Amino acid sequence: MKTRSGRLELLSFFLVGCVFFLLMAGGLVTSHDAGLAVPDWPLSYGTWMPPMVGNIFWEHGHRMIAGFVALLTLFTAVCIQRSPEPGWIKKLAWTGVVLVTLQALLGGMTVLMLLPPPVSISHACLGQTFFCLTIALAYYLSPASRKSGLQGEDPLLVRKLMRLTLLTFLFVYLQLILGAVVRHTGKAVYEHMGFALAVVAHVVLVQLAVSRLTDARSPLKPAARILAALTLLQIVLGAGAFVFTQMIQRQGPAAPLHEVVFASAHHTNGALVIGLAALIFVMSRPAPFGSHRLKAAV
Repeated sequence: MKTRSGRLELLSFFLVGCVFFLLMAGGLVTSHDAGLAVPDWPLSYGTWMPPMVGNIFWEHGHRMIAGFVALLTLFTAVCIQRSPEPGWIKKLAWTGVVLVTLQALLGGMTVLMLLPPPVSISHACLGQTFFCLTIALAYYLSPASRKSGLQGEDPLLVRKLMRLTLLTFLFVYLQLILGAVVRHTGKAVYEHMGFALAVVAHVVLVQLAVSRLTDARSPLKPAARILAALTLLQIVLGAGAFVFTQMIQRQGPAAPLHEVVFASAHHTNGALVIGLAALIFVMSRPAPFGSHRLKAAV
């Protein structure tokens, strides 16, 4: 019989998947220039379900997914609140509710204020922050968090790894901000490309540091390899997005398919990069406030 913690774990993983799908949908809205396809908010043309034609499909579809994610986040927080999980996990879950609420308000402001770059950039960055939080929540609810994968390792190496993974996450987050500036203003393109070198350097350093761990079964090792692969893919997708959005002029008002594909794929893969960087960071450090996990069978 599945324990309550087991059901919460499945629920949290489902939430992560839904948030990732929401980020994909948001990227497609921007790639299709559909941010103002629906001019009002929270309704769409004064109704909950307008005709799903043209760019309305992307914009209103994004809103529908966002509404579902918001309700799912609240449901997850309520379930965790009623569980015997530690107080800090419950606070983390309610922080997610606060973030998704702020994200919804920023989404409404982008429409009502006609896509002001500061609000649009904040909306993009907060969405990725929320994604990282749900990943951390899912990890702390999983059995993996109850096993210290760094026991028996050199304490000096562990401390260096903790600092390195934090810096790597922060570098990826700064790169995310630059990417959002590029997406919503067309500026800072070369700064975004140049800073990618710093991100790559840190990802390589993480890979080298993790390879020094003596535990061959440490989950950090495959995670670091996947992060390196995703970073390489991100560079390839970024190059394609640069060519199709910056070097090739559109032949009409609508975004051509190749531009949409590369820009959206670059955005979506970037979410995977920052999400995995966040996961590696939380995996490399002890759970906050001690991670005593109560179990209750039902």
